[in-house]
Amino acid sequence: MTMSTYLCRIVGESPQRAARFHQSTVRRTTAFAIAIHIPVILWALTSFVIAAGIFHLNTLSAAVVGLVCAGLVYLVERIVLATPKGWFINISRLIIGVVISILGASTVDLVIFDREISEQLQRDGEARLVALHDTQVQLQVAVVAQKKIDWFKAHEAAACEANGTCGSRVRSVGPVYRELARQADLLHRDFSGAQDRLTQLQAQKAKALDQWHSRPPSADRAGLLARVQALHAYTTANTAAQVAWILFFVLILFFELMVVLSKMVFGETVDDVLDRMREDISRQKAQEYVNAITSPLALARSMIDDVYRLPSV
Repeated sequence: MTMSTYLCRIVGESPQRAARFHQSTVRRTTAFAIAIHIPVILWALTSFVIAAGIFHLNTLSAAVVGLVCAGLVYLVERIVLATPKGWFINISRLIIGVVISILGASTVDLVIFDREISEQLQRDGEARLVALHDTQVQLQVAVVAQKKIDWFKAHEAAACEANGTCGSRVRSVGPVYRELARQADLLHRDFSGAQDRLTQLQAQKAKALDQWHSRPPSADRAGLLARVQALHAYTTANTAAQVAWILFFVLILFFELMVVLSKMVFGETVDDVLDRMREDISRQKAQEYVNAITSPLALARSMIDDVYRLPSV
C-alpha cells in the first residue's frame, strides 16, 4: 500500500520514507492528509465570501484573504499533527482545535444564514427607528399632558375668581379675573402648540417608516460583529432556527475538528515503535560515549598513553 506524493507533501512526509511505511502508518498518514483538507477548504471559502460580501473587497483581494487564512489554518493544523502525544499536549491541542473550530463554524454560519441575517438586520433597523421616534413622541406626550394640567388649573382659577368661590371671594370679572383669564389663555396656547408638535412628531414617524419600507437600507453595510449579533438575535427568537443553527454549528465544528479527532483516534503504529526504539538506542549510545570519555578509567588510560608518547631522553 503506497501513498501519493501529494499526500506525503501535505503532511510533511518524504515520499521516499513513506514508501517504507507499514500499512497501518500509511493508512494513518493518508487519513491525516485527507482530514487537513477539510478545515483548510472551509476557511478558504468562508474567508473569501466574508471578505467579498461583508468587507466589500474586490475578487483578487478577497482571494488573497482566503489564501492567507487557509495558509494560517494549514500551518496550525500541521503543528497539531506534529506535536507528540501526552495529556498536557492533548489538552492544549484540543483547546487550540476547539477555538479554531468555533471561529470557523461561526464564519460558516454567517455565510449559510446570510438571508436570515439580512432579514434580522432589517427588523433591527426598523425597531431602532421606531424606538427613536417613540422616545420623542413619548416625551412630547408627557409635555402635552403637563401643559393640559397647567391650563386646566389656570382655567379653574379664573372661573373660581369669576363666581366668587375663591380668590377675592367677590363675584366679578375685574382685574384679578382678567389676569387669571389671560394666564389661562397663554397656557391654552402652549397646550395647543404642544399638541401640534405631537401631531408633527407622529407624522414624522409615519413618514420615516414609509420611507424605510419603500427604500430599506442595504444590509451589506453591516459589519461582522453586527451580523453575529443579528444571527444570535434571530436564532434566539425562533426555536426552529435555533435548532437548525445548532445542528449546522455542530456539523461544521465536527468538520473543523477533523484533524484533532483523527490525531486522537489513531494510535501508535509499527513505524512509531521502531522510531522510538532507534531513538532510545541512539540516546543509549550517546550516553555510553559520554561515560567512556568522562570516566576515571578513561582518564587514567589517557594519561598512560600520554606518558608512552613522550620522547625518550
